[in-house]
Amino acid sequence: MNHTNDASTKASTTALDPITLSVVRGALETAQREMTLTLEKTARSSVFNLAHDYSNALFDHLPEMILQGQDIPIHLGSLMPAMKAVAGFYGDDIHEGDIIYHNDPVVMGSHILDCCMYKPVFYEGELVFWTVCKGHVTDIGGPVPAGYNPDAKEIYAEGLRIPPIKIWEKGVRRNDVINLIHSNMRSRRNQEGDLNAQYGACAVGERNMIALLDKYGVETVRAAIEELKNMADRHMRSLIESLNDGEYHGEAVLEDSGHGLGDLTITADITIKGSDVHIKIGSPPQVPYFINSYAGNSMSGVLLGLMMFAQVDPPYNEGLYRCVTVDLGEHGTLCNAKEPAPHVNCTTTPMETLTDAVRKALEDDAPERVTASWGH
Repeated sequence: MNHTNDASTKASTTALDPITLSVVRGALETAQREMTLTLEKTARSSVFNLAHDYSNALFDHLPEMILQGQDIPIHLGSLMPAMKAVAGFYGDDIHEGDIIYHNDPVVMGSHILDCCMYKPVFYEGELVFWTVCKGHVTDIGGPVPAGYNPDAKEIYAEGLRIPPIKIWEKGVRRNDVINLIHSNMRSRRNQEGDLNAQYGACAVGERNMIALLDKYGVETVRAAIEELKNMADRHMRSLIESLNDGEYHGEAVLEDSGHGLGDLTITADITIKGSDVHIKIGSPPQVPYFINSYAGNSMSGVLLGLMMFAQVDPPYNEGLYRCVTVDLGEHGTLCNAKEPAPHVNCTTTPMETLTDAVRKALEDDAPERVTASWGH
């Protein structure tokens, strides 16, 4: 499997006209939309086919996100570190026909109800893309139906953790592993249908990406993807450069957090220098309640706060965040939890508070960009 940047370096020298760039961009967007439509039309649970609590994305071989769907915002930021963690876990042991499944927040997942499927896409024997589909499942086992256990003092009391694991291996479905997963869940029929829908979404994405490569070739497509990432980088840097250099502080209060914990304050200290932005998060020590957030989920909250402020034009890909560095604070805190902190409610609490802190800090320098908060 090729993890090197040689192909990307070669692709950057490929001449690319704006029409081809536009066509490739449209084909990528179509591939992602068809993944989303596949989920909507084939999923079994109401969480998927009515609530649409899922997200789809495309990654290149690096792996960097080349397109995020306009789906669930709190999913998409965490997909970037999660994809890197999953690819790093397997290293060179990734093969055509593999499907990897994962939900573990300790390995950069969001929360354990968000189960994610990763399909490597090979072309002429080389890993070129990943199609990725994350969805909130109906149940994840544990003592409480649907997974939200307010009495959990540890992550072990919340449900089934799934570290990166292959559920298809070289094209062969691992029925033993899938059965183990579904045997720990209450709504087996829904889980089976949704898992098949996720597989279908990833396969549809793969089919479209291979068709794109058949038409334009690997070098041209990679050159187009690199330009789209560069374009996103330029959009975000232009916005950051329009702000005044300096240090900005924002904070937001998580009110009445439950279990007698009282109010909890999350802070964001942001340094802007030229076209670069550094975001440092401060939060209280983690608590014995299900509102702790592990790093992958907290990264989503930070990037969501940034995007709510920036509101830059598409394309939306990993290039947007080249100019951004993030420090989530000390390990073992509310926004940088460590095992075995309970966490299942983290995708709303404390995420809405973390997002507000980031947005408020940035708005100090650009009050005309003030937006309402969300999810409280």
